[in-house]
Amino acid sequence: MDDVKKLLERQAAWQKSRKLLSWPEKIRIAETLRESVVQLRRTGPEGKLASAASKPPR
Repeated sequence: MDDVKKLLERQAAWQKSRKLLSWPEKIRIAETLRESVVQLRRTGPEGKLASAASKPPR
């Protein structure tokens, strides 16, 4: 249970620190995360570029 409490305390501290950031900084972080997600989705499980045939249908 101590581990869970420590995790929640760390998450709360992280959220409070994010609250203090300026909007332009928050937007830069969001753009960076979005680019990373797009790049991860383009790569397959072995780290290779995924082909169009291996992508799941939407």
